Amino acid sequence: MITKHYCKSIVRAALLLALIMCITGLAPAFSTSARAGTYSVFSVQGNYVDLGERWDLSSGSVNTSSPNFLPGSVVGLITFTPATGTFHANEIARLAGKNHSAVIDGTYTVDATGHGTMTWGGAVGPKQRDFYIVNGGAELKYINTDPPSTFTASVIGTMTKQ
Repeated sequence: MITKHYCKSIVRAALLLALIMCITGLAPAFSTSARAGTYSVFSVQGNYVDLGERWDLSSGSVNTSSPNFLPGSVVGLITFTPATGTFHANEIARLAGKNHSAVIDGTYTVDATGHGTMTWGGAVGPKQRDFYIVNGGAELKYINTDPPSTFTASVIGTMTKQ
């Protein structure tokens, strides 16, 4: 004899089985090993909003034994174009109580592990950022890796896909 309790148990078991199948079906999408070796410059394309925190060396303190560090922050919009491996950035920085803006054009690369670099020159160069692709390309986490002679002591930040 089939009871009301028996039917509820079957429905619960079926729902639990369906949930388990959904979770195991989605697991490869979130697995780091499933994405390994699949990145390229085409993994980073379009517009990203940049938000970072920085420390710069104050004027005249480069290569001294006791440099003065100035805190700063940066926000900007960066457009990546994978067909040419280039990017274009409009950045606004706040450093030592003053606002600074810059338009930057440079190149970028991405290797199979999701590690990338951005390089540019100009009045503030040479400059380089290293980044890693995270959250399926929704974010890029970066740190500056400029040559030691530049005025930037440290920068970290996140670029978020728009």
